[in-house]
Amino acid sequence: MFKILICEESLSYLAPTIFANYAYKIAKNAEEILELTYEQNFNLYLFHLECFSVLKELRETKDTTPTIFIDEYYSLNNFKKAFSVGDDYILKPLYIDELKIRVNYHYSKIYNCNNNIIIYKNFYYHANSQQLFLHKEKVKLSPNELKLITLFFTNLNRAISKEIIYEELESQSDGSLRVYISRLNKLGLDINYERSIASYTLS
Repeated sequence: MFKILICEESLSYLAPTIFANYAYKIAKNAEEILELTYEQNFNLYLFHLECFSVLKELRETKDTTPTIFIDEYYSLNNFKKAFSVGDDYILKPLYIDELKIRVNYHYSKIYNCNNNIIIYKNFYYHANSQQLFLHKEKVKLSPNELKLITLFFTNLNRAISKEIIYEELESQSDGSLRVYISRLNKLGLDINYERSIASYTLS
């Protein structure tokens, strides 16, 4: 799951709207930033420029988490300051669409995909590249497992008949299919078989 740490007052109220598809934590001050970053890793920081010193401290501990600084007033000094330890700089008033684009940009850099991302639990399936990631790690799949992943992720919560699955796999082997499904379930997927309609569902 792509995790964001926020320390900026206005974003504390907007977060449920803007970051509904991500996991996020709110820090009220530098002390809480240090506590939260000690407890867990984040993929992106959204900090007010007042948090410059605490980010500088984190950088000294080899924390390279991408950071977007937010500021009220533009000045060349603040601009230079932000980029001396951070990765992006945005001015208020905040435009939600612009902020989403910037956050999605950093997301795409981590997961190597610009769009067509399907999220399921802590999995990310990239429709364009047909790759599955668990957190930041690419999941190694056999050709038939990848075909199943593509089929299930593009039909989340929909029953898929064995007939359709067999067409995709070009195989009629119940035994092989059960092995593939078992392997995917062990990865953390919830693929269930409905005997009455001879179908599988990822839910």
